[in-house]
Amino acid sequence: MIMKNKGWMSVLFLFILACIAVGVRIYYINHLMDEVSINEDIYNAAKVSLGNNGLTSAFADGFHMQSLYIYTLYLFFLLFGNFTVAGVYLNILYQVFTVLLVYIIAKNVSNRYIGFTTGVIVSVIPVYIGNLSQVTMLNMEIFIAAVLCAVISCAVRIFYNRRKAGKKMEQGQGAIPENIAAAAEPAACPVLDTSMKEIVLDDLEDKKVQYIENPLPVPKRREHKEMDFAFEPTGNDDYDLKDMSGKDFFDIE
Repeated sequence: MIMKNKGWMSVLFLFILACIAVGVRIYYINHLMDEVSINEDIYNAAKVSLGNNGLTSAFADGFHMQSLYIYTLYLFFLLFGNFTVAGVYLNILYQVFTVLLVYIIAKNVSNRYIGFTTGVIVSVIPVYIGNLSQVTMLNMEIFIAAVLCAVISCAVRIFYNRRKAGKKMEQGQGAIPENIAAAAEPAACPVLDTSMKEIVLDDLEDKKVQYIENPLPVPKRREHKEMDFAFEPTGNDDYDLKDMSGKDFFDIE
């Protein structure tokens, strides 16, 4: 499943981008950075927080961007013991995370290859790398803007994927395979007309069997003959009658 979704490729690209971003910035710090300047307002606010032995004074005037930056700067100060050094390494952290977020944004908008190319370009921009020597809120503000853009791009990507999946489901439901359609379709059978219909004699005569003339040779038909007497008897003709009483008609002599 991981190989199919190519999630491992995104993880590999993120790891490579992080290595490139960190390596370029370490090289810049060791060979190209001359001096580090810290914003005076931020420095004084950070010292006040340090003097009060806590971070609560950073939000004494309410929550705002400078208070958030001083809070993170104070945490790094606890690690490195110097506000200037802490500011430089905090800038590295913000820039590296920004490069990774740029990859996510470009991947959501286009694809992971364009995202990787965009991340590499952002990680080696000289002007952006030069901001490491300025301990200001600029890198944090760029990072927060990248976070918002990444959230928006992820929401748009999820909406697009759901809409695309919905269209595929609609197309799959609309196109029924032929074998399934043939099985679901009932067999066609003739429907008898049970309605009353008027019977016409002409219709019956048309349906009589029409015989064809026999093409084979047959004997001639016998002519019908009628038997008749040679002369017409009259009512006064006399006939010789013989007494047939007591005798059978077969015994006539």
